[in-house]
Amino acid sequence: MGRSRGLVVGAAVAGGVVLGVGGAVLASGAEDGRDGWVREPAGVKVPARAGGDPSRGTVAAELAAAAGAAGLNPGAAPPPEEGELADCIADWWGDGPAEGGRLAALEAALGERGWRVTARRGEPVPAVALQSGSWRLEFTNGGLVDTLTLVATRSGRTCDEAFRRAEATRGPHG
Repeated sequence: MGRSRGLVVGAAVAGGVVLGVGGAVLASGAEDGRDGWVREPAGVKVPARAGGDPSRGTVAAELAAAAGAAGLNPGAAPPPEEGELADCIADWWGDGPAEGGRLAALEAALGERGWRVTARRGEPVPAVALQSGSWRLEFTNGGLVDTLTLVATRSGRTCDEAFRRAEATRGPHG
């Protein structure tokens, strides 16, 4: 696993299924407010995706299309994940942080593609968590890499086990 991917995988595994850089969807109401995350109202239900669960390639294409529709420019992304995590992570990296209007446009473009907001975080680094089918997406603006990043992780037995194995083998410092 590449060093840059270790950050994504480590963060994705840190909170159980997916919490942190790799797609923060809070597992229970007890976690509301931890690290600044606030769940969207309980009435917001994420519908199943038409046509079944999308592939990693489909999700990556959706992320790129939504970013393009929001007027965001792609930046240098780390190499794609290989091995057993290859089908569990889809991402898009911007060329720097985005201003508020573009973030709102990105959220709207993702919504048009079936992604539903599940949680938000204000500080220290603003982020939005979304879900579509078995995929969880977090977009973060700024942070350690000082850029807009969209990282989607797939949940389900196969990917959950792969994330656990990757976390167990990567060590305490990634």
